[in-house]
Amino acid sequence: MRRLRPRLVPPVAQDEPRPRRHTVIRWVYLAAVIGLMAWLGNLFLGGYFYLRADGMVLGELAVVAAEFPVTVNGILVHEGERVTAGQVVATVSSQAVAESLARLTGDQADRQIRLADLDIRSQTTDAVIGLAGKRETVAGDTRRELEKLLAQRELPVIAHSAAIDSEFRSKEDLERLKAERSAFAAQIGALQAAVARAQSAIDDLHRDYDDGRLHAPIDGVVGRRIAEQGAVFGAGDPLLDIYGNRRFVLAYVPTGGLFTVRVGETVRIADGLHTFAGTITRVEPVAAALPREFQRAFTPVEHEQVIRVKLATGQQPPPLFTKVQVTAARFLPPW
Repeated sequence: MRRLRPRLVPPVAQDEPRPRRHTVIRWVYLAAVIGLMAWLGNLFLGGYFYLRADGMVLGELAVVAAEFPVTVNGILVHEGERVTAGQVVATVSSQAVAESLARLTGDQADRQIRLADLDIRSQTTDAVIGLAGKRETVAGDTRRELEKLLAQRELPVIAHSAAIDSEFRSKEDLERLKAERSAFAAQIGALQAAVARAQSAIDDLHRDYDDGRLHAPIDGVVGRRIAEQGAVFGAGDPLLDIYGNRRFVLAYVPTGGLFTVRVGETVRIADGLHTFAGTITRVEPVAAALPREFQRAFTPVEHEQVIRVKLATGQQPPPLFTKVQVTAARFLPPW
C-alpha cells in the first residue's frame, strides 16, 4: 500500500487577537442586551422616576336639559357634530308648561277684571267726594244758623235735631268716601304689583319654554346623545352633552413615585408622532367624579391621582377624546 503523507498543521499562537468582526458582534450583542434591559426597566419602573401618565383630551362639558317635564319631539343634531351657542338642538313639548300657562293666564285675567272694577270705584269716589265735602259744609252752616234761632226761641227743638242728624250723616259719608279712596289706592297699588309679577312670570315661562326649542349653551361638539324622539324626561334630566372648544387633558398619575408633580409645571403631551406643550393647572386625588368617557377609557386603580393639564395657546389641539401620554418637559424631574 501507498503510504499517505501526513498533513502539516500550522501552530496557533495563544495570544493572537480575534478578528475585529467578532469584537463588533460582541459589542452589538451587549448593547442589545443593555437596551432591552433598559427598555424593560423603563416599561415597568420608569413611572416611579419621572412623570409619565396616560390621559385623554377633553373639553368643558355643558348639558342640554329642560327646566320642566318634557316629551322629545325631535333631536336636530348628531354625535360629533359641531354646534354654536344659541343653536336649536332639540324640540320638545310639555303638558305641564301648557297647564301652567293656562292657569297663569286665567289668574291674570281675573286680576285685570278686579283692577278695572277697583279703578271704576276709585274714580266714582273721586267724583263725589268733592260734592260730599260741600254737603258737609252746608249742613254745618245750617246747623249753626238754626242754633241761633233756637237760642232766640224762634225754632222748635225737633228742627234743630234734624239739622244735627243731617250734619252727622254728611260728615259720615264724607269720611267714608275718604277712607274708601285711600283703601282703593292701596288695593290698586297692590293689585298692579301682583299683575306685574304675574306678567313677568308668564313672560319668563314663555322665554324659557321658547315654544319647545332647546338651545346649545356653548360652542362645541355634541358628545353623548341621550334623548330620542318620543322619550319623556323630567325637569333637569340631560338630553345632550356638549363639549366646549377649550380643550384640556386629564391624566392618571401614580402616587408614591420618586418625583413630585406640581401645579404650574410644564409638560409634553404626545399623541403618537405629534407633541404639544401644556401646563399642569390642578393636581387632586380624585378618581370617581370624572367625565364618563375618561372613566371608561382608564380604569382608576389604587394610589392614583388625577392631574389636569392646560394646552398652551397658539397650537391646534388634538381631537376630542384622543388618548395621549403626558411626560415631564424637563429631563431631570423634581425629586
